[in-house]
Amino acid sequence: MQHLLRKQIILFVSLLVITVNVNAQKDEVFQQDHDALPYYLGMSMGLSNSYLSLKRGNEFLVPSTGAVNLIAPIQTMYLNLGLTGTLRLNNHFALRTNPTLLISGNRNTFTYTTNDLLNNGVQTYSIPSVIIDLPIGFKIQSDRYSAFKYPEMMRHYLITGMKFGFDLGAEKSASVNTTQSYPNVIKGSDMALELGLGVSFFLRYATISPEIKFSYGLRDLRKISDPKYPLVSSLDKITSNFVYFTVHIEN
Repeated sequence: MQHLLRKQIILFVSLLVITVNVNAQKDEVFQQDHDALPYYLGMSMGLSNSYLSLKRGNEFLVPSTGAVNLIAPIQTMYLNLGLTGTLRLNNHFALRTNPTLLISGNRNTFTYTTNDLLNNGVQTYSIPSVIIDLPIGFKIQSDRYSAFKYPEMMRHYLITGMKFGFDLGAEKSASVNTTQSYPNVIKGSDMALELGLGVSFFLRYATISPEIKFSYGLRDLRKISDPKYPLVSSLDKITSNFVYFTVHIEN
């Protein structure tokens, strides 16, 4: 995942430099009135990497027959498509929301093994997953500065806030090794803290902001408390974490 994000960032910056060199004069300042706008809108697209954080229960210490004795989360890649709205507070502070649709198809959540002799071996637990994220963040940004020999072309920023997530596949049945039906043990709603950083490039007709952001889940996502399901009886807590790479395109 990190290798993929690094290649995307390098490619994006290279294309951006080529575009600026072709379409701009060296002394031209783009979007001089941008900092006076009370708000601005845009769209976003990118990729995210999701993984679950699992807190093991007492069954791992004294496992019973059929209980899970080895479990490992699997990372899942999503395609992100969203809308962006930013409310300017002053030159250095703003509020931003970015409702986003995350699409992945089936989400391979984790692998596990049990003490059940009839079902020995590694099992893969998968759930259908289409997520809607509703984040709101507080954005702290620098003054504009010159870059690539163009005046006042860039600014960097830090963003922190909260995210509310809703998984539209939460009511559907999960599967184990793609054939065996299993109850979905993951709740459909989530809440998380977010922290990210990015840089804005002010071009003639748009502002383009590549950003990386980290999300840390706060809510226990276990949905079923029946001990007859080993995935639940062997875990005390499940939380969801995300890493986002997003490109925001604003007016």
